[in-house]
Parts: sequence; structure tokens; C-alpha cells
Amino acid sequence: MNIPKLNEAIEILKTNLGESLIAATITMTVDGQSVAGYNSNPKLAAVMVKLVKVINDATKAGSLPQLGKYATLDLQEDKVLVILPLGDYVWGMVLDTNKIQMGLLLNIEIPAAIDTFAEAIS
Repeated sequence: MNIPKLNEAIEILKTNLGESLIAATITMTVDGQSVAGYNSNPKLAAVMVKLVKVINDATKAGSLPQLGKYATLDLQEDKVLVILPLGDYVWGMVLDTNKIQMGLLLNIEIPAAIDTFAEAIS
């Protein structure tokens, strides 16, 4: 794992998303510890891992497929939580929906973030 490259991925996301990005964290699923982040905190990191586990357990119990490339949760106060399950890692971000075009996020920024992440762990 290339920590400077993960931090670079966060910086690219900050640049591309601007003021819409409130917080971001890349977290190891094994222990819930953040390895890179922006305005992150230990609670946010742990919540990302827990959410992926709960959602995957629930979908499995309901005979549904596991999470794919991302999940979005519409939060109160015009916020959205985006979760990228990435194997042994989870990349979570909180965004202000008044300052982001969701099409841009889902079709350009998330695929770019996944590609940058893949480079950092190879």
C-alpha cells in the first residue's frame, strides 16, 4: 500500500469536488483505522466499515447481491454519504448536495477515485 499515493487520491478528490467535499476517509476493514483522509475522524472511519458490513449482511440475508462499486445514503441537512467498498478498504465521503452535481460524482469522480485507489495499493 502506497500511503502517499492514497493521500494524493484524497487531494485530487478535494480539488475536483471543491467545497462540496465535507469529509473523506480511506479505512482498513480489518480494524476500522483510517489510512488517509480529509476532515476525517475515528468515528467516521469506523462507521464506514460498519455500514458496509451491515448492508452486506442484510442483502445476503435477503438473498440479494452484495454492494457493488458504491452506495449512497441521502442524509438530512442536504448531505450525502458515499461509500466505496474496496476489498480490504472502505472509502467514505460526506458531501453537500447543494454544491455537487450527482451525475458528475457518480459518473466521473467515483470511477476516477477507484482507479487512483487501485494504483495506490498495487
